[in-house]
Amino acid sequence: MNEIEVKAKVEDFDLLINNLKELGCILSEPIMQDDYIYNKKGLDIKNGYHNIPVLRIRKQNNKILFTLKKNRSNELDCIEKEIEVNNDIILSEIIKLLDYVKTVEVYKKRIKTNYKDYEICLDSVDNLGYFIEVEKMSDEDGEKIQNELFEFLETIGIKKEDRVLKGYDTLLWEKNNI
Repeated sequence: MNEIEVKAKVEDFDLLINNLKELGCILSEPIMQDDYIYNKKGLDIKNGYHNIPVLRIRKQNNKILFTLKKNRSNELDCIEKEIEVNNDIILSEIIKLLDYVKTVEVYKKRIKTNYKDYEICLDSVDNLGYFIEVEKMSDEDGEKIQNELFEFLETIGIKKEDRVLKGYDTLLWEKNNI
């Protein structure tokens, strides 16, 4: 199964939360996530990294998660593999030995909910602002699923011009390096 998602910038977070509650969504308690993103050494991120795995160490509550993401049709349509680990320091050393370098750190507060077969994340990302992500696990065509997901976002008040086509890591990297 592949992780397929859409993302949008959110102007009115409270209105969005109310719209989700009207659909019957029950929101989680906030989760703090610290993500450390690693890319292949020498990779020119400006030109994208289609088909090149991106590695992430995520510290979340009292867990450490190691994730590998590999793009399929675009940056938000990925093969994703994740496992819990117990030592982020050794993992970071292993990643560096694989010729990867830490390129960006992403700090966010996330609230989760589900609607039908969608996972919905409401994020407050340091230095970027408020976002909503809707994801679905599927082996179907990524762009088809992304269109379905964005149609759902439109029903809860998200406009086409608010759609974001990149991950938080890329957005932060561009903000700090362009």
